[in-house]
Amino acid sequence: MIPHPPQLLWQTGAPPPELDEADLGRALALFLAALDRPGWGLSVLFADDATLRRLNREYRRQDRPTDVLSFGYAGATAAEGAAPLLGDLALSLDRAAAQARANGWDLRTEVLRLLAHGCAHLAGHDHETREQERLMLPVEIELLACVGLRDLYGGR
Repeated sequence: MIPHPPQLLWQTGAPPPELDEADLGRALALFLAALDRPGWGLSVLFADDATLRRLNREYRRQDRPTDVLSFGYAGATAAEGAAPLLGDLALSLDRAAAQARANGWDLRTEVLRLLAHGCAHLAGHDHETREQERLMLPVEIELLACVGLRDLYGGR
């Protein structure tokens, strides 16, 4: 099976100075391995609030910006012998920066938190109900531990 490295796309053409593309790619690879999907295809669009609002309106019928959206492919394969495709994420860097300030940590930490959340969604987890949230949160916590981020959720 030919693995797909995570593909990172920047609306502005390049990451902001606070983020390192290679670091984020390594983190995503660790998240995929922890989800038992090593080498699966995944792309992330890092965009602004206006783009996330448009995508949220178009795909979820919610006319507001959001921090991260996930679009799962349920293990579709790209080509003969290639690893399956997990999906795409779209992440608002505007929202991530605001949430990082509100949470009292740096942009990298918030972006990794949102990527872990999005990957958990792509792996089939959700948080529409209390029970779903109860099952999803430990997955996010485990993913964040893979990149050395512990206790972001206050011991929950």
